[in-house]
Amino acid sequence: MPPISISTSRFTLALETGQAKLWVLLVGVNEYYDQNLPPLRYSALDCQGLGEALNDATQTFPQKEIIIHHDLAEQKPFLQTVKASLERIVTEAKTQDTVLFYFSGHGLLDPESQQTILCLTDTNKENLLETGLTLQDLLVMFNRCAAHCQVVWLDACHCGNMTLTGARGELKESLLPNPTTQLLEALRKRAAKSKGFYALLSCDQGQQSWEFPDLGHGVFSYYLMRGLRGEAANSKGVIEADGLYRYVYNQTLQYIEKANQQLRLINQQKRHRGEPQIYSEYSMQTPKRIVEGVGELILGLKKNANDFNNEQRHALMIEGLAENQTSIALKEVFEQEGYFTVTKISTSDKPESVKNTIQNFLQYGSVARPNPVTLLLYLRGRLEVDNKGESYLVLENGIRLERSWLRKELRRCKEAQQIVILDGYGEGSIEEWLEELKTYADHGQCLLGSLAPAEDVELFAQILLESLIAANPQIGLSVAEWLTKLQTNCEQLGITFSAWLSGIHGVIDILPGKIEESLQKIPQTPVVEPLEKPLVKPVPLVAEKTSLPPTPPTQTHRSFSPKQYAILTQFLTELIGPVALTLLNSVGDETSSISVFLDNLSQYLSPSQKIKLDKWANSMVEKPELLSLDQPQPQSKEATNTNILPEQYTQLESILREIIGPIASMLLKQISAQTQQSESLIANIKDYLTPSQKAQFETQVYSLFSKNEQPPIIEEQPKETTSTKLDEKMLHQCEQELTQLIGPIAQFIITTTLQKQPQITRNEFIELISTEIPNQNQAIHFRQRWMTK
Repeated sequence: MPPISISTSRFTLALETGQAKLWVLLVGVNEYYDQNLPPLRYSALDCQGLGEALNDATQTFPQKEIIIHHDLAEQKPFLQTVKASLERIVTEAKTQDTVLFYFSGHGLLDPESQQTILCLTDTNKENLLETGLTLQDLLVMFNRCAAHCQVVWLDACHCGNMTLTGARGELKESLLPNPTTQLLEALRKRAAKSKGFYALLSCDQGQQSWEFPDLGHGVFSYYLMRGLRGEAANSKGVIEADGLYRYVYNQTLQYIEKANQQLRLINQQKRHRGEPQIYSEYSMQTPKRIVEGVGELILGLKKNANDFNNEQRHALMIEGLAENQTSIALKEVFEQEGYFTVTKISTSDKPESVKNTIQNFLQYGSVARPNPVTLLLYLRGRLEVDNKGESYLVLENGIRLERSWLRKELRRCKEAQQIVILDGYGEGSIEEWLEELKTYADHGQCLLGSLAPAEDVELFAQILLESLIAANPQIGLSVAEWLTKLQTNCEQLGITFSAWLSGIHGVIDILPGKIEESLQKIPQTPVVEPLEKPLVKPVPLVAEKTSLPPTPPTQTHRSFSPKQYAILTQFLTELIGPVALTLLNSVGDETSSISVFLDNLSQYLSPSQKIKLDKWANSMVEKPELLSLDQPQPQSKEATNTNILPEQYTQLESILREIIGPIASMLLKQISAQTQQSESLIANIKDYLTPSQKAQFETQVYSLFSKNEQPPIIEEQPKETTSTKLDEKMLHQCEQELTQLIGPIAQFIITTTLQKQPQITRNEFIELISTEIPNQNQAIHFRQRWMTK
């Protein structure tokens, strides 16, 4: 997970006032003279776009100089040209200045010296040390530089020719050695010797940096640009280096996951159609930060409201039925949450004007553009088939749109991602419509449609609207995830639904997501990443989870009443599991007011969990009478747990309360609602207990059930040998995967687990943390992946 913010001084405010100068050197290489170095598609465009974004972000900086070398620039990225620019900056920069160096291109490892080489246009693979810019030379020059703040951004671990290709989605393995490990080591050593060094890499060890044609950039540099255009700005419109990193980190991971989500759905379609060849998924890309003593480094200021998305997202809604509140609400969601510029046509328009409008709209996607364009076409009307077998969409005023004509127009629109929604009723087959409207296998296209019952023609529109409203506005909604949800919702209501998804060159989003304060409110705790940085940072704990006080300390939560604090405990445990107890104690030591307390608490939650916490907090303030502790009723458990008598349930609750404290009632109620067998109930309860708690629980449960029946006691596995103990690499990878599943609280869970049980074995560790994954399928997969065979 991304490290939390650094908070030292406001030294870098000098950039805003003109007391200091910002020096920027941007280098991007697409084409290489050496044919052994495969060309890259977007490094030059990355460099060019980043220069424009930085120039916009720093418009108010009185002193700045941005030097750019890339294939499309006047000064090409030759070795001597780049070195000359570096030497000038190093020589002229003063102590109060900030220097930023960015490189996008191939980074290679010299086989003999094991040095990392940044490959420039004239670099020769057979003579890397003499013809490339060694990272060591770059850092030596930075060491001579007087500038207090030195920033390095490297997108130098490109996949090269390791990319998804062709209809089979084959991966061509790159023959170029990956230098990421050596890059990280060299940068950490430099950071350890510096008082103001900030390095940001496009990926972590063993990973590659991916390029996406539909983005027109490498994903890392693409989100650097968007962050600098304002999406990474804090509430005051300030773009800090640390805030930019957190933004790029989250967006890169999210984009790769969405891309893989899309590929999975496409592969599922291919298997269903009997096609044996499937697309390979993209491997993980995790941006990496190395920093020492920079403070709040200001990289720019947000100019105005960001319209970056709106320039590239357009929607046309053809309302073929009488206008209603549902379609009006859909338009608002497309505009406000989907960032589409929406044009809506009603049934009062003339036939020719409707067709011309559709043609002009789709022609916008027939021209190649540097940035991706997404076009959404929403068609609503009655489906009809004539005597010749031609299918039409008939609007209320008699306008008829031929399916064959629409297919021809969509095929002309090959330079844009397409989302086509067919909302109809009547006769014909939705599957046949979608089959004919398909364009090309590798083109980004989402087709979906439904035949609503004639007596309720608004039903599908309502399903569309509800699915969009239910999405997390911060994360957004990819069409792959959207189609899955729509399929489920339509099946539950018995509505005909069909969909098609294609495109391997980038993610198609129906809702792109919002970048708001959720990415900025990170606890202001001093953190650095030196060479010997421990993997897990210590977290101060007040007590083990078995001893959570029923009433909060007055000095810590003086704004909470005892009842409110108990309700919060119950709510948070339902949201994230038993780790909520330890988390509440830890966060409770850091604050003195309820608002700050909840803000800090939210930093350990995923965006979706944070939204639920916000809603809970608002309810507590606005309608406190609606919040009450929900105590379990033992009598009701007789029906759901047929093997447990009411008095046994009460005794079981009492035993559990002695072991884990006041949360026992809620935990037992939650688990008992999921199973009707005493054996499963006892086994599931044990999943939430530590080994010592399990032993105590088993002893007391045995005496409880001895008069009736003895639930099977699952014996503990023998302790593992030293070969299966935890190691830093395993913990680091495990934390990354867990963070993707449950959000930033993953780091907290791993930290507290290791603190409580420093001698824990690998399998015990995996078993414990997997219980924190709410999705059962994901939890099972997680255990299977990490358990020692």
